[in-house]
Amino acid sequence: MRALQKRYHLGRIPFTACKADPRFSYCLYLPERHLKQSDKKLPLVVVVHGSARTVESLRDGFIEFAEKVHCAVLAPLFPKGAVAQDEGDGYKLSSPASFPYDQILLSMVDEVSTTYMAQNTFCLYGFSGGAQFAHRFAYLHSERLEALSIHAPGGCSSIHHNITEEKLSALRATPVQMVVGERDTLSHTLKICRKSMLESLCEQWRSKGISVDFKIAAHIDHDGFALLSHCFDFFSEHISSADAYVEHVRMA
Repeated sequence: MRALQKRYHLGRIPFTACKADPRFSYCLYLPERHLKQSDKKLPLVVVVHGSARTVESLRDGFIEFAEKVHCAVLAPLFPKGAVAQDEGDGYKLSSPASFPYDQILLSMVDEVSTTYMAQNTFCLYGFSGGAQFAHRFAYLHSERLEALSIHAPGGCSSIHHNITEEKLSALRATPVQMVVGERDTLSHTLKICRKSMLESLCEQWRSKGISVDFKIAAHIDHDGFALLSHCFDFFSEHISSADAYVEHVRMA
């Protein structure tokens, strides 16, 4: 397997420095059968870490899904302190003008698209801090998204006054999912209920004509891995190569 990985870039791809800014890196997963279909561009799923930055574990959590639907998985790493000493939350894009983390991700996507024959539009998933990044990224670059899955953010930015009409039009055409655990009751950052906060964001987006698939996961607290099956089901509906996954679910 190591020889194949080295020669054909398959399976788990180790952390690679971003060419646009080597302070940031990413790891990948490429499905094994990509070798047999190397003339076709792979659908791409981008998965953004939370504050704990468990990047490889998050990437690995998508491996079975990636094999079933035949997609690439890109997991960026936004290290604490990369831009300023002890700065750890800037990547969440609460102040996107302070540093262009959104552009760093787009550089990674373009790099992966060129190097590994992946699409440069993508499905975007984030949990907790990653979900903060994901929904704010959608305000800035909705035209690059094939689907968007937002799980249990600890802080939300209102859609009002944060999106142009052009980006809003693109977001209305983007499948959107929002998920939070039934027991996920407190954001330690804002001291308010994550569930209530995400419900409020959903209402805002729906008021703007955006269709949102909103779910409250029974008996789940703030546990991203426990919520992943909801993302898998949702993305499988919006990835062109997902027939195998859908058939697997029907047979299970």
